[in-house]
Amino acid sequence: MAETGVQEEIEVSADRLWELLGNFGHVPWIPGGDAVEVEGSGVGMVRAFLGGAVREQLESLDHDKRQLGYTILEGLPVPAADYHAVVTVTSLGETRSRLEWRCSFEPQGISAEEASEQICGLYAAMIGWIKDELGVA
Repeated sequence: MAETGVQEEIEVSADRLWELLGNFGHVPWIPGGDAVEVEGSGVGMVRAFLGGAVREQLESLDHDKRQLGYTILEGLPVPAADYHAVVTVTSLGETRSRLEWRCSFEPQGISAEEASEQICGLYAAMIGWIKDELGVA
């Protein structure tokens, strides 16, 4: 099992960032996120994007720690399997927070380093979408 991740400081309060990320079934920051289909509620719920091409399941949710874990059931855009991610928001003061996105996975047909590079590229794009949604640089 390989692991990778990114972290980035964002000029927004941890509460505001968590408000955006802590609702697994509502993802306006993802392009096309207004068309997300949700099955169930709470831990175990599944969200589907792109007409069901990408399906993710919520594995854990802790609002006090501002942390959620999920797995991608179908449609992982990287040649990897058994993908499990944890997203954590940490307060760095009244108007600053840290977003950390970590995952474990099994590379499929490419090296762990190549898969990690691709995954971190996806995380960078997603963090850009989050910043755009929040209106921060």
